[in-house]
Amino acid sequence: MSFAEILSAAAEAWWLLAAHPMRWLGVVVLFLLAVEALMFIPRIGFVLKLAMAGLVGAQVLSMFAASSAGEPPNPLDIFSAFSLPVPAQVALAVAALLPFAIAVLYLYLKAGPASIQFFFGDVLEARPPAPDLLIRFKAIMLAGALPLTLLAGVVVLKGLGGTAAIRAALGAALVNWLPLLLLGAMAYGYEWASAALPRVLPRGAATAAGGVLLLVYLGWSFAFTYTVSARALGVHALRPDVHQATLVIERSWQSVQRQPWFGFS
Repeated sequence: MSFAEILSAAAEAWWLLAAHPMRWLGVVVLFLLAVEALMFIPRIGFVLKLAMAGLVGAQVLSMFAASSAGEPPNPLDIFSAFSLPVPAQVALAVAALLPFAIAVLYLYLKAGPASIQFFFGDVLEARPPAPDLLIRFKAIMLAGALPLTLLAGVVVLKGLGGTAAIRAALGAALVNWLPLLLLGAMAYGYEWASAALPRVLPRGAATAAGGVLLLVYLGWSFAFTYTVSARALGVHALRPDVHQATLVIERSWQSVQRQPWFGFS
């Protein structure tokens, strides 16, 4: 994807969210409730949480695909994730758990068995890893997940599952690395900002700001991941009015590139 196409994808993501803002807010809130509640199950809570996030995340992308064709999103549709074919569900769960396994292995080798008890015990009783280790843990997970960013799009938009879906997602990521780097930078930026809030705001304000930031980030990342996936996988389709608007953005960027001062030429 060119930079102009990335700008166009961002504009389309914004349009999709702005068309039904309260409905998408409901989708994000239900996603968080469905996923985060699993974390409190002792021993297997984190594993279930990540697997569920992979499945429901793909369903959210499917809802964005329907919305781009003119169908208003229904937040309750997120629970249709389990209607996906079993090979697709397996691929999504594996892609969500593999980065987690790599990050847990890092903690185990770096700080010993005690450092991973939080993820396989009772989160209400176990202590999380030290802040510096937790930051590195999240960074490793984000880096590990980046190559499979397009997997949900492959499952939803291409109808693939199993190893075929994983191979297709990796191949698409290799060709379209620029928007994936941007998505990765957004994720790192969110983690940095959420970690910085308690240092610059009172506790109550930091909690409230962190909640708002999480809702905005999740909604935007879902929308932008969908629009990037649709272009990267060659299945991009829009209503004519939105298509014309995104074409204006792409042509405007191309016009800027042709200016003699662009690139300090």
